Amino acid sequence: MDERLEIANAVSMMSFAAVVSTGSFSAAADALGYSKAAVSRQISQLEARIGLRLLERTTRSIALTPAGREIYSRCSRILDEVKEANDLLAGIQATPRGDLRVRAPVVASLFRITEMIPKFLEMYPQIKFHLDLTDSKIDLIKGDFDLAFWTGDTYDSTLDSIKLWEYDMVVAGAREYFAKAGVPRTPAEIKDHACIMETHLSRPGEWALSQEHVIQLQGVRLVSNSVRVTREALLAGMGIAFLPRFLIEQDLAAGRLEMVLNGHVTTKLPLYLVYAKGNYVLAKVKAFVDFMSQSLNEGEIVPEFCDEF
Repeated sequence: MDERLEIANAVSMMSFAAVVSTGSFSAAADALGYSKAAVSRQISQLEARIGLRLLERTTRSIALTPAGREIYSRCSRILDEVKEANDLLAGIQATPRGDLRVRAPVVASLFRITEMIPKFLEMYPQIKFHLDLTDSKIDLIKGDFDLAFWTGDTYDSTLDSIKLWEYDMVVAGAREYFAKAGVPRTPAEIKDHACIMETHLSRPGEWALSQEHVIQLQGVRLVSNSVRVTREALLAGMGIAFLPRFLIEQDLAAGRLEMVLNGHVTTKLPLYLVYAKGNYVLAKVKAFVDFMSQSLNEGEIVPEFCDEF
């Protein structure tokens, strides 16, 4: 074989990868849009060019030869790249359509994210929305998801992002708790208090009240990944917590909870929408990013006072 680009080889290698990945010539032919005979002929021609058998064929099954195993990973990579390129070409179109895969925090409803989805789908009826709720970091580069909502600092410089909103953070507790334990007057006094940690909203073991005051917690009494549990623990007088003000606004107004250390807390909790660099050219991604940005400008995703969560 010479060093010239052989288009026929590329097509044959795609056919070979498709047969292996699907497990049959018929399934590969359906996936590629060829006839079964054409797929078989392409692989036979590839084997003839390199002088090696790649597949052991029987009437009931196929199996890779040692040579086939050696080149399969590279051939499958070609097939994946072609599929990705086709998806990109299909995505760069005037009408947003297709599957839009989005990840969001488990507490997404608190930020009114889920309220916006019906409005978005009403605007773009040809999009099918897939929402996965998780608090783990994800690898958007691998293509499992198109976009993700993220609270806190963005975690990957290879991603593009827009900041949708920032939420005021507060340290708060119940009057009954402060009557027994006293009121902390400085951030350093937090170490003398029972602390309730919500793992969605702060880093494990610390509260970053401001750039100057990052407090390492010592008296943690309860750790939870539920803001509902955190609020109930606050109302029960179990300790103090560091969380967005809007989550307890009604409790503050009713006097059930009180804020402390107000002059020391300047941290805001950001909500980002992140996506892989280059994905903005996809019509479905651009539509969602623009929709959420517009909703931000119109104040539609600003959370209201929460009674229940």
